[in-house]
Amino acid sequence: MQPLIYSSQSLNIELKNPEVDVTDDQFHKLVLYTDGRQLQKSTDNHQEVAAHWNGSQLVSDEKSPLGGKMSRTFELSQDGRNLQETLHIDNGRSKSPLVIRYVYDVASSDMQTGPESDPKRPLLKRRPDDSSNSPQ
Repeated sequence: MQPLIYSSQSLNIELKNPEVDVTDDQFHKLVLYTDGRQLQKSTDNHQEVAAHWNGSQLVSDEKSPLGGKMSRTFELSQDGRNLQETLHIDNGRSKSPLVIRYVYDVASSDMQTGPESDPKRPLLKRRPDDSSNSPQ
């Protein structure tokens, strides 16, 4: 559960038809396939997941680390400046799922340097948590 709760500080997204590759700052790769193909067994650094498009949202249905169902939704904002990743985790013990949402801002072009700076593969930086700045 820790990798889901403590998300990456940045993501690199590569769009290929019919797959979307999501690589985090620790080089863990999540490959989402939208064509219903047979998936390979996951390894520590590589995971393949079945997904589908629901309008502009990319949605996966996975097995959670707790053994229940989990869905992951990626959606680009209308202005194209950030990506929201939302996890719905059914833990089986409660009727209400655990919902976690991360917002990643598209990194500016001056932050993307070297051979990795391809405009078709945007680098996304996680937005800082606001919880520590709120008055109590």
